[in-house]
Amino acid sequence: MKRYFSILILLLLASSSFAQYGKGDFNHIGLSLGVNQTHLFTNNFNVNPGMSWTAGLAIRGNYYNDFAMVYGMNFTDNLFKVETNSLLGTKEVELKMMAVQVHLLLSYKIAGSNFSIDAGPVLQINSKIKFDEADADLFIANAGLLRVENLEEISPINCNAHIGLTGGFDNVRLNLSFQYGITNVLNNLNKQDEVKLVTTEKLKGNLGILAANIIVYF
Repeated sequence: MKRYFSILILLLLASSSFAQYGKGDFNHIGLSLGVNQTHLFTNNFNVNPGMSWTAGLAIRGNYYNDFAMVYGMNFTDNLFKVETNSLLGTKEVELKMMAVQVHLLLSYKIAGSNFSIDAGPVLQINSKIKFDEADADLFIANAGLLRVENLEEISPINCNAHIGLTGGFDNVRLNLSFQYGITNVLNNLNKQDEVKLVTTEKLKGNLGILAANIIVYF
């Protein structure tokens, strides 16, 4: 993760130069912090969403008339829960995934200068799935012999589509957004020999990330 923090620092330095030459209300550097609810949409097993945090840096710059561009990087901690079979019955196991997101969004002002709708692509770089080692050998409910540990090597890179609303004051704004994974985040599992041995089904899942962030501009 150190390389991503280095990229974040470089982005901050570059954005400082950008902001000095910009004009208008939207040439600002924004630091964000908030919460997210992550879900995995799949027909292969039962999943419930979980709550965690997100933080990042973005630059909002004038583009043309009521349009602006927003580009930046987010660090996210994503949680969701999968149903498993244990000796005591059904058990929800929490799965954790760290990710770095790079986004480029087109923003359109819909009410004054401080309220806009944002949309665009997001490139997401994922860590391995983390879980409690005590749950590694539990069988995932309704998924045959597939176990929790078989989900570890998810696809390291996937793409999301982002849609969101940003509104508030000049220096402090609230952003509400939803991201949907347009690529199969479970696709890498289909290439694993360990997975092929326990299931003949193709695993397919798409991330859904609902987030709320406070953004401070300077």
